[in-house]
Amino acid sequence: MLQGRYRLVAPLGGGGFGKTFEVDDKGARKVLKVLLKEHPKAVELFKQEADVLVRLRHPGIPKVDRDGYFIFSPANSTESFHCLIMEKIAGANLQDWLKNRGRPISQEQAVNWLKQLSEILDQVHRLNYFHRDIKPQNIMCKPNGQLVLIDFGTAREVSATYFAKVGQGGNVTGIVSPGYTPPEQTNGKAVPQSDFFALGRTFVYLLTGKPPTAFPENPRTGRLMWRKGAPQVSDAVANVIDYLMAPFPGNRPQSPQVVLQCLEEINLDSAETQLPTQLPTSGSTKIRGTSGTTGMTKQSAMNRLRPLDSSSKKGRKEQFDRKNKWLAGAAALLLIVGASQIYGSLRYGLFPANPVWLLSSLPSSQFLTRSLDNVGSVNAIALSPDGQTLVSASFGTIRIWNARTGVLLRTLNQVHSKKSVRTLAVSPDSQMLASGGDDNNLILWNLKTGRRVLTIPAHKAGVKAIAFSSDGKIIVSGSDDKTVRLWDARKGLRLLTLTGHGGSVNAIAVSSDGQTLASGSADKTVRLWNLKTGEVRRILTGHGGAVNAVAFSPNGRIVASASSDNTIRLSNVQDGSRTQTFKGHSSWVRTIAFSSDSRTLVSGGSDIMVWDLKTGKERSSLSGHSQFVSSVAISRDSKTLVSGSPDRTIKIWRMP
Repeated sequence: MLQGRYRLVAPLGGGGFGKTFEVDDKGARKVLKVLLKEHPKAVELFKQEADVLVRLRHPGIPKVDRDGYFIFSPANSTESFHCLIMEKIAGANLQDWLKNRGRPISQEQAVNWLKQLSEILDQVHRLNYFHRDIKPQNIMCKPNGQLVLIDFGTAREVSATYFAKVGQGGNVTGIVSPGYTPPEQTNGKAVPQSDFFALGRTFVYLLTGKPPTAFPENPRTGRLMWRKGAPQVSDAVANVIDYLMAPFPGNRPQSPQVVLQCLEEINLDSAETQLPTQLPTSGSTKIRGTSGTTGMTKQSAMNRLRPLDSSSKKGRKEQFDRKNKWLAGAAALLLIVGASQIYGSLRYGLFPANPVWLLSSLPSSQFLTRSLDNVGSVNAIALSPDGQTLVSASFGTIRIWNARTGVLLRTLNQVHSKKSVRTLAVSPDSQMLASGGDDNNLILWNLKTGRRVLTIPAHKAGVKAIAFSSDGKIIVSGSDDKTVRLWDARKGLRLLTLTGHGGSVNAIAVSSDGQTLASGSADKTVRLWNLKTGEVRRILTGHGGAVNAVAFSPNGRIVASASSDNTIRLSNVQDGSRTQTFKGHSSWVRTIAFSSDSRTLVSGGSDIMVWDLKTGKERSSLSGHSQFVSSVAISRDSKTLVSGSPDRTIKIWRMP
């Protein structure tokens, strides 16, 4: 028994400097890592792994409690052992998983997993660490399909000292995994983009079933020539993997968000993919999925596999719209919203025997009034206060819509230096639009004409959040450079720079009385500032993950914060006390909005949840987006809800 609570159950493995054991912690099974030798470098890496894992909180990273690291000194012994208790991950590493599977993964699964791992790396890189040893053996697959990145003993902190050492030609302790380690890391000069090279090489293995060393490199460019080993992969997906594996780190994605953006722009339904090779040959044979027999003949399955053309979709939708019955609405949703899911599942023999999962989203159709499709990967949306205009932002593009009819009024192309537009805000008088992007700029537009009014070089890194003051005279911006800045909305002059956050500023909100500014950060805190003086009024803590969104209640007395810990917290602005915590999201909560009637809070994550503010209970859940919800907005009359997603759609709902 260690520390009075951890009882050893069984050895799990070991080698080199340490061993691992399964332990029982008051009924919960965990993993104990023990360092057996007091080698200075081994102790340094062991402590570093503990420090990194304590700070990281994500389902894709093994959880370590703050007291999980300790030194054990047995009685009557002069030896001491460094110990680390961490979450026990059920499942197999991807190397063993693929060997047991016996064949490469599909490109759909590759895109799904690449998104998961990019989100995990986003958490790691946001804390100024990078992993340095990504490979199939260091990625676990849980039974529910969640990937977990393990072995953070080699993780390195990114600091000015580190980059100075690399820039001056100094070498850093090397970690080399043949086939996966990038050239610069082999030479002792790893950078955060080194993780992307190893990530790309990992997917070469998963998509071909062969280690990267089995493929030659182009002697002129240094690129790995692997594509012929993965005929099931479209050029669009292969291009992303080659982008990750660029020989020079400056030619790779510069952040996990860039990887996610690339993946969001891929339309798998239009990519060329191979159908399964073992479709039944008899016309009456039934297709068998993973859960049993569907009772569907080959011919009916092939009919489903055949994509609907645009005229067919339009005709069927109009037919169903004429039939004002629930059954017709259900069929329309199955055909229009669920078609791509059915198509993708059938294509790989995964259609369930009892497809109840298709029905789970049907009630949401009662509230869906309009879907705007093919609008780019939506990063942000904004509704004008007068209710006339809807604005959406994606990669290098801003679209302006008539909010009542859904008609596209204007498209602003190649904005923010053709980089991602991350955030939008409309002035209180509905005359001006502000946008912030990865080019570090804040741009003001005339909302009616679409004319650019002013470009402000706002920050040293990407602009992630903006908001107007209640009188429209001040614009507030938050950035990856960890600062909040206040600007004169008419002249573009900087008024104040607010510092103190230890991570990216992801969210900004201004109270309706114009007195208080709230900023949410990757450092897991919300700061409340005096908007006039820039003084910090209060720091709100308690979230277990990055704060992704903040919002004030209409009366300005409550501030809500949404986090990567899957929760929403409501706090009293005056004394900082927590008034409510909403739990129910299965993944990150990325966006929140209060209704102007003070009755409702809406949050977006893997789906949309509508909360009753009086009871604190979930009123409704709206599903329909095929990817996470990046932004929500509520009309001033509290009757309409708008949501945007990287799935390239904007959906307009009647408020439940």
